[in-house]
Amino acid sequence: MIEIDKNIIIETEHLGSNNSIIVTRDGVVLIDAPHRPSDAIRWRRTAESCGNVVYLFNTDHHIDHTMCNCFLPGIIVSHEGTRERLMNSAPTRQYVDDLLDVIDPAGRALMDGHYNRLPTVTYKRNMAVHLGGLDFEFTHLPGHTLNGSLIYLRQQKIAFTGDIICSAGLPAFIDGNAFAWIEAVKHIEAMDIRYIVPGHGKVCDLAFARTFRKWIEDLVAEVEAQIDKGNSREQAMQAVTYEDYIHIATGESPAYPKYLMDMFITKSIGVIYDQILERRA
Repeated sequence: MIEIDKNIIIETEHLGSNNSIIVTRDGVVLIDAPHRPSDAIRWRRTAESCGNVVYLFNTDHHIDHTMCNCFLPGIIVSHEGTRERLMNSAPTRQYVDDLLDVIDPAGRALMDGHYNRLPTVTYKRNMAVHLGGLDFEFTHLPGHTLNGSLIYLRQQKIAFTGDIICSAGLPAFIDGNAFAWIEAVKHIEAMDIRYIVPGHGKVCDLAFARTFRKWIEDLVAEVEAQIDKGNSREQAMQAVTYEDYIHIATGESPAYPKYLMDMFITKSIGVIYDQILERRA
């Protein structure tokens, strides 16, 4: 847990998304919920020690950002697509229970009262939330998911990017669009930013955005090379890979099961393959 400004605390050691606390004179804002129930309970105590929690912002719908919404206070704010995905395509309880048996056995017992707490304030393209003299500017930037949100704290020039940028490594492409993702990162590169709080990994600066974009571009180029060789989708999915540094052990949590990490990567390559062909058509 680090303090990047006098009113902002970032936890980068939770398995799953980074979690942020922003203290204003009129209350506390949280960005993304911890993935593990055990972490969420501790995080709530930390947040409430800073003041009354007014808002919880979700940067996308994935369970490492939203599953523990119900353990945290505050009005939930997100893109409208995040609410829709949580309403209509949330993971099954069996999937969640099986995952928690691996990543948070102690937290499994906390799920008896769990429910899918949805955002109640949503936006479509842009929105601003004003609290305690601070302006939180939301921008819809599809890429990692089609409902990704960039949250920009203008007064302090801090961008909370969710998984649009991850300093830990490349996340999955399964729910997104690689070409839109590149454009989303370019949008961030053009901003006036002191700090980037990424979805996973250490807090970074604007220069890292260019590095992250190159990671995406290089992976897309590898898949394009497979297509140019005449290789099938299945052949490309076997030939191209990247390291999963998103779901590895961190803090007190063990890693995701290997079969899930392998599945995320393999499916990601297939998605990129399809998007290249669609773009060429």
